[in-house]
Amino acid sequence: MLAAVSRPAGVGRAGESAAIGTVQAFGLGLGFLFVTLYGGQLNSLESLLFGTFLGITAAQVQTLFWVALAALVVLALIGRPLLFASVDAAVARAAGVPTGLLAVAFLLLLGLAVAATAEITGALLVFALLVTPAATAQQLTARAGLGLALSVALALAVTWLGLGIAYFSPYPVGFWVTSLSFGLYVAVRLVLALLARRHPQPLGAAA
Repeated sequence: MLAAVSRPAGVGRAGESAAIGTVQAFGLGLGFLFVTLYGGQLNSLESLLFGTFLGITAAQVQTLFWVALAALVVLALIGRPLLFASVDAAVARAAGVPTGLLAVAFLLLLGLAVAATAEITGALLVFALLVTPAATAQQLTARAGLGLALSVALALAVTWLGLGIAYFSPYPVGFWVTSLSFGLYVAVRLVLALLARRHPQPLGAAA
């Protein structure tokens, strides 16, 4: 469903963001409905939302390892056409790249990664770790490979730093991880804006 509405014909980035936000809101609404209709006990609802970093078993770690390995293999196989379709979908489609199939495959891969880690990070925190480090890396580099590696490194850094701070703090891990991730993004934006002011681009540089 998300693959079908994410890039409608003739709709730009703003329309794409609106479509994704609409589907996400619909999914959250369904989640609230199912929780309300469920008649049993939901003792683990908080852990599903916010995760249990320190409550995972060795079997879960092994499962997560194999899921991550499979996801990396699939991403390596579809990486080049996926990048082509992401940069210019119209040209990629004209060149014979199956952009629709790639979109569905990538969303399935993303869903697999989220489902594998949601029990550890929680359904809410996993989205913060998916979006914010990648957005920060995008501010630092325009190279796809370097940006991918940097986003992973930033996600690991804020996660371990959040775990360390939470150990000596009464506040939960999720609060520190999301705060650090968001704070890092804001700091990078501010530093880049300050550098752009101090070293403005010459008028002839764009030419």
